[in-house]
Amino acid sequence: MTWVFLILVIILIIYFEKNWASMKMCQLRFMTEPEAIMSEKDEKIVLTSSLANISKLPVSFVTVSENLPDKAELIGSEYYVKEHLMQVGDKRFVRSNYALGSLKKVTREEKFRVNKRGVYRYGDYSIYTGDFFGLRNLQVDGYVPKHVAVLPSKVTSRDLSEVVGGFIGDISVRRFIMEDPILTVGFNEYTGREPLRDISWKRTAIQGKLMVNKYDYTSEPRAMILLNIEGGNEAEIERCFELVRMAVEMLEEKKIPYGFRTNGMLFSPEGSISYLPPGVGKQHYKSIMYGLAGASCGCWYSFDTLVRTAFKNRGVNEHYLLVTVPTDDKATAIIKDLSRKTGAALGVLVGKEENDV
Repeated sequence: MTWVFLILVIILIIYFEKNWASMKMCQLRFMTEPEAIMSEKDEKIVLTSSLANISKLPVSFVTVSENLPDKAELIGSEYYVKEHLMQVGDKRFVRSNYALGSLKKVTREEKFRVNKRGVYRYGDYSIYTGDFFGLRNLQVDGYVPKHVAVLPSKVTSRDLSEVVGGFIGDISVRRFIMEDPILTVGFNEYTGREPLRDISWKRTAIQGKLMVNKYDYTSEPRAMILLNIEGGNEAEIERCFELVRMAVEMLEEKKIPYGFRTNGMLFSPEGSISYLPPGVGKQHYKSIMYGLAGASCGCWYSFDTLVRTAFKNRGVNEHYLLVTVPTDDKATAIIKDLSRKTGAALGVLVGKEENDV
């Protein structure tokens, strides 16, 4: 009987040694949520996840390892970072060890920050648990999509904000000061009561009698932000991204619909961003901010093409706010021509390497 008992014990030990890790892994539940975060440079970001043991038996050893974004800096004491941060190839992981009692759950929060503008994707994780005698580990890998969009820096220059403020003021009051031909929605026969400046001489020639413009006074003023980065260096282009952010946030605050058109290489989760129609609101704001966060310093086409495309597709009561890298004589002539053709308020912000004028 003793030998039979010993043989049974040995068989059980071998069975548990072979299957313990997989049995325990089946009783573990790792939970985390897909996240899309917008962050300032060096802002604290929290990575939250939880691990639960759903069995009535304890788990004496389990390790959870989660991927951090590229260039992320783990926040903690020097000892904490040394003990928890590890490098695997090009990826960086934060690792923690746990012992879980029966039906217990642990929630972890790891804090990190990123000091460079960009869109960073992460979400890989690994769970390790040991066998009966701790001689080998079983590893399970997974992925939950996460990304953080680190925005361009905020512009705090009062002079620059006054440029945008003046532009907003101009387009807000323009239609109450004088009739704008851009608002023309039709023609009426001249009755003698209309001012002579309202006469449409082209329509008069067609009709053979005096005709006057019919205006739409209810049209809402809209801004179109034009971003030009042709010929700029990295510092100048980065400054332009910051200026666009400032303009967008000021237009949002005033609830003025704004669109966006650029020759720069900006990208959203759905693809390249070269044009967004006028709008306002949280989602509209996020679309442009995400594009600015992940933008490269490349240029799709020329400044001249950007301006011609914008003017060709100009909407009713649409006013331009141009954000551009420093311009040469040719680009300056293009800006003057745009202002002349529109006859409307034209705001210009120039991104310079050191100080903006």
